[in-house]
Amino acid sequence: MKFEATVGEVMRRKLKQASPEDSIQSAAKIMKERKVGSVLITKDGKLKGILTSMDIVNKYVADGKGETCGDIMSDEVVTISPDKTIEEAARLMTERGIEKLPVLENGRITGIITNNDILRIEPTLFEILLEKLKIRDNLEE
Repeated sequence: MKFEATVGEVMRRKLKQASPEDSIQSAAKIMKERKVGSVLITKDGKLKGILTSMDIVNKYVADGKGETCGDIMSDEVVTISPDKTIEEAARLMTERGIEKLPVLENGRITGIITNNDILRIEPTLFEILLEKLKIRDNLEE
């Protein structure tokens, strides 16, 4: 079964961003107000990292690390281009164990696609991914 919708057709274009120097608390407030699970960390228009609610819980709250977004962000960000299919995006998320993919076009951030976006568009594909994740998690235990 092939899913032909592209990332560019499905991605969210209203991006929530912060800078590496911003406080973790300010990023958390953005997430709370916008009801999102992450903010993109940018500097001078370039993607520097992503800060997720799990980064805040695991690194800042549980481990007591950091004061700024740059201190605890994930800086090895996996990205995707808008011309890829959502099936390719879902496969990449599954392989890397991530839930969010910033979308880059010509080195510029144009959007973000999440597992929830895929669920909204292709519920069948999401069910397949969940099964693969369960199998992978069971193998790792």
